[in-house]
Amino acid sequence: VRRITAAQWRTLGARSPRYIDAYWDRVDEPGSDTVGKRRSQWLADLSPFREARSVLELGCGAGRNLYALQQRHPRTELYGIDISPEGIAHASRQVRGQLLSGDLYDFDTLLPGLEVDLIFTMGVLIHLHPGTLPALIARMRRQARRHLVFVEQVSERGEVVKGPARWRPSRRVTGCYIQWSPNLRKILDDIGLRFQFFEIPLDVQSNGARHLFIVPLSR
Repeated sequence: VRRITAAQWRTLGARSPRYIDAYWDRVDEPGSDTVGKRRSQWLADLSPFREARSVLELGCGAGRNLYALQQRHPRTELYGIDISPEGIAHASRQVRGQLLSGDLYDFDTLLPGLEVDLIFTMGVLIHLHPGTLPALIARMRRQARRHLVFVEQVSERGEVVKGPARWRPSRRVTGCYIQWSPNLRKILDDIGLRFQFFEIPLDVQSNGARHLFIVPLSR
């Protein structure tokens, strides 16, 4: 699973030249109104981001969310990790911060020793095997001082919603693209993390980004 998903996302820029534009979604164009731009601006307005002095995004893509945070909170220190080198290259031209290309399955080795106020994901945990999420979130908990924020698409069944036909997913696409709907509620409960859970506004929902978890932390 790791090999398939890593290859899928690491080579996305080369296979799909429009990937960067689609992800960026005109967030830097004054007056534009797109779902991606609205979602990033909605994220930046959440209270945990208003309180944070430093933020790390896991799976930052081309940097649309970080750019929105930079515009809304210019004094916040920004960090980002993404497996796509093309995504990181684009984000680095738009965002003032420390951005790194790397595989989240190796999160323990990325930005070692970094502590920030808040770590977040948007439509990223759905692409990692659910069995790996408890360890990843536990690591995030150790590196975040105040909040974890997840904007994901979850269910109680933790089922595959896209993937190879032999897995018999309820919905599949051509090729080896894999997407889960993880039971994030149970994972957080099992780790012992309390959280607030919401459905995100309909006008900013998309595949992979429908539910919001805000996890307050204490040291």
